[in-house]
Amino acid sequence: MANFFSYKLKQSDLQAIFGPASVEQPELRSSPHLQGPHHPFDFAQRLYSLESLQPSGFRVPRVDLLEPYSLQWFLDIENQRHSKHGKWIPKLLEFSKHSGETLLGLGHGLGTDWVQYAQHGASVMVCSQALPQLELVQRNFDLRGLSGRFIDANPTRLPLPANSIDVACISSLHHGIDDPEKLIPEVYRVLKPGGKVLAVAPAYFDVDYWVRNMFFWNRWLKPNCGKNPLRCKLRLSAGQFHGLFHQFIDVRIRKRQLRRVEVPVVWQWIPLPILARLMGRVLVLKAFKPLNANLTTVELKK
Repeated sequence: MANFFSYKLKQSDLQAIFGPASVEQPELRSSPHLQGPHHPFDFAQRLYSLESLQPSGFRVPRVDLLEPYSLQWFLDIENQRHSKHGKWIPKLLEFSKHSGETLLGLGHGLGTDWVQYAQHGASVMVCSQALPQLELVQRNFDLRGLSGRFIDANPTRLPLPANSIDVACISSLHHGIDDPEKLIPEVYRVLKPGGKVLAVAPAYFDVDYWVRNMFFWNRWLKPNCGKNPLRCKLRLSAGQFHGLFHQFIDVRIRKRQLRRVEVPVVWQWIPLPILARLMGRVLVLKAFKPLNANLTTVELKK
């Protein structure tokens, strides 16, 4: 099965699965042992690095020994993603709190978080217009013996009835989602009154922002340091993130995801959990659809 996915997937599919490249994403290495236009093994390694939240240039030794797209490959990604630096993910995304509920997964990636909901008893459906992503997410589910519904459709036009979903989990807003302003009202529509949305987005005021502005002399010493034309478009402040979910109530936003090696030496005396809350790389939102949403809609029509 590894060869099946190797020949079907191409490097261009990275954008469909994970969104546009950013400064944190490692570059593909060339391999003298591989033939063909897209180096299938290197492609699989890059998928591994992105999903397991590895920093740029970091290589996990064990990944070279794994068969790409095997069960152990997916399990190793899960272990890397949810341990140490990613311990916040199971708690803030509430993997164990939605047994018996219907959960909709949206966004990019290999479904590493979404399989956790299924393992804890949720009925999971995943919607994406990127067919390569859906194939890999479904494989991740199938290898674990988990069931799910995989919908090939534009997330801004969900083929789902209104008020039919208990929880929506958006894995990374602005990555793999072309128009968040249209997506959020659609999520609001399909959620039941009182339903919950959990969303993750890249943070604008992250460690790179503060390093670039606090150590401003690097602008002259290293003119290209930290420059990324996609940065402003892809990243959100807490206020912008909150604004996208203005229809929802009880909106809470937290900042997480930071490695000590990313922090300048002068700040490394500060406990890492505190630094992550100040200059972490992602924002995590939890909000609810109002219980009186249907009543309000009827009144507005009148």
